[in-house]
Formats: sequence, C-alpha cells, structure tokens
Amino acid sequence: MRAVLSMAVVLLALTLALNRSRVLLVSSRPPPVLADRALEIVAGAKGPMLPAAHVGSGPETIGEAIRLGDRTFVATRRDGLRALFLGADFTVRSERCYDVGHSAEDARALRAAAEEAEEGTVLVLASSGRIEPEGGGAARDELERTLALLGARAQPGTATPESWAMLVLRLERGWVPLAESYSRDSGVALAFVLAPELESYADFAGDLALVRAGRIEIDLESELAYASRRTAGIEPVRDATVQGQHMSGILLPPDVQGGTAGQGRLAWSGIEIGTGSWFVAWLGLQDGTSTGSDGVTFELRVDGEVAERRPVQPGARWRVLSVPLKAFAGRKVDIELAVDARASAAGDSLLVGWPRLFHGYERSPLQVWAEERDER
Repeated sequence: MRAVLSMAVVLLALTLALNRSRVLLVSSRPPPVLADRALEIVAGAKGPMLPAAHVGSGPETIGEAIRLGDRTFVATRRDGLRALFLGADFTVRSERCYDVGHSAEDARALRAAAEEAEEGTVLVLASSGRIEPEGGGAARDELERTLALLGARAQPGTATPESWAMLVLRLERGWVPLAESYSRDSGVALAFVLAPELESYADFAGDLALVRAGRIEIDLESELAYASRRTAGIEPVRDATVQGQHMSGILLPPDVQGGTAGQGRLAWSGIEIGTGSWFVAWLGLQDGTSTGSDGVTFELRVDGEVAERRPVQPGARWRVLSVPLKAFAGRKVDIELAVDARASAAGDSLLVGWPRLFHGYERSPLQVWAEERDER
C-alpha cells in the first residue's frame, strides 16, 4: 500500500477583481503516488486587454508568469505560446515563445518539439498576447495538429482575446493531459503539484476548467504593450504625485514635435463593450508643472467620438473620472485617451491615475464599492 496520497490536484486559481468570477470546473481524481520530491507548478496566461488571474482568494495576480517551484519565468510580452519543456528530473530543457498566431514555421516548430520529446518530458504551455492564426491557413492547421497531439480539450487559437494554459506529460502511450484552463474574457491560472513518480499518471485524466467572468477589471497600465497607438513619451509611472498625493498610473504628455505641442494619444483597438462597461481614472498634472501653466484638456474617445472631455488645471488635486460606456454596448470599439496642451502649457504632462476599464457594472464601480464597503 502506498503511504501518501498525492496532492496532484488541479486548482483553478482564477478570481477576478472583487472575487466576482464564476468558474466551471470538470473534476477528476489523481492516482495515489508518493510525493516526497514533488514540483509545484503555477502557470498564468492572459490575452490582450483581459484581466490577470488572481492566485487563490487573495490579491496576488499572476499575469503571464510561469512558476516552477521557487523559479519564476516572466513573459516578454511577445505574442504566442510560451513553452517550457522539463526533463523527467524536473530540470528545464528548453524555454521558448512560439508565435503560432503569425508564423506557420513557429507552429510547425512547436509540433516538432512535442513529437520529438522523450518519455518523461513535462510540458508547460501558456498563451501570451495573440495566438489566433491570422487568416487561418497553414498556421491554423499546424496549431490544430499540435493541440490534437497534446490532447487539448479547449479550442485555443479560435478567437482574440483569449487565455489558455495547459500542463502535459509525455509517457509511453503519448502525451497525458494533467491540467488545462481556457477563457475568452479573463486570464487563467493553473496550480498543480507534480509527483516524481511520473509513471503513476499513465491513466490520469486531467481537469479542464472553462472560466466565465462576471465583473471584469482591466488595468490599462499593464496593457501599454498592446496599444494600437502610442505617441512619444507615454509610459507607466509607479509613484506619480499630484499636490503631494501619490498614485500609480500612466504619464500622458503632449506630442511635442519641432517645438510645437500636438495631441498626446494612447489607444487600444477591438474592445468589446457591454451595457455594464465603464472607464474609471483619476486625472491630475504632475507636481512641478511649467511656470504660468494654464493646464491641459483630457478627452476620452470611443471610435473617434468624444465620450468625455475634462480640463485639468495646475494646482488642483486628483480628480476622479467615471464614464459609462453603455451608449457603445454591443460593439467592438477603439478606445483612446488624448491630451491637448494649452498655449502656455506645452511642457505639461497629464497623469492618468489608476486607469481601468470595467465590465459587468450597471452602476458606477465607485458607487458599488462604496455601498459594499458600507454594508460590511
């Protein structure tokens, strides 16, 4: 009789902001194995303009990182499938991001690597950015062959945005799925404790988790890499100050060319808007604005239409902005943040503090949070 029951249980760690997500999980039981030298694996995946997955019920998010025990592999924000091949001794044999959405050659290379993997190989896969093959064709065919080879039950590569993560093991009978998670409206996270007696997983049927989100919060600071337009000087700031009050956010300066200040513009494309969608941010001029400044003007545009316009004056404190986007519900739109410097403020930069897109709120998220806080 084996002494210890393995903890090789697939945990879907995804909760969304305010822990409002709903998770659909198909469960199965792991085989009994000894686990004296187990490896804890946590894989996070996140499509563009989707919220990162929370690990457990706490505030920690994983984004696009992969953790193997005490080692963390952080994504480089490249489009594709991040793949870590581990040997039977749990050492990393190779690490690569395969751009299956844009390159049929990369898709073939991933399939070849999976076909040539030795028995005992562990493969951790997690999506980053776009993985849907553009225009289908050869890249689509190669990706489908790879998914079939690995035994994937979800259908990654069929939509943008989407998040997918999978853990598989190569045994004598082929690849054995250990865990898989997929979502089109949020990030996903897999946590798995892998026992060293790999042959005991021969008859294992891994769990598939399909994630559905209720309320969604998208941190626009972390989505700068996916912007469709970004004029010079726009960057994240971790400790911005307006009248001595600190906040993280985005620095949005005017676009100064040849001594003339034009509009600073930051935009994202293809964002699906629902009846409960909102834009929330705080606005202010960073401390140390130019002498004699008369401020700047901020605009929130949706498909080129001005949804909100606000002047931002020097010397003022952070000013909150909560804009309903219900008028654009049912559409995939471009969302743009723009700043215009006035004549005497060519050097002033706007700070957009804590910028967020929210979905699933019939009233302002700020109002909902205040009411929920009062009820506690």
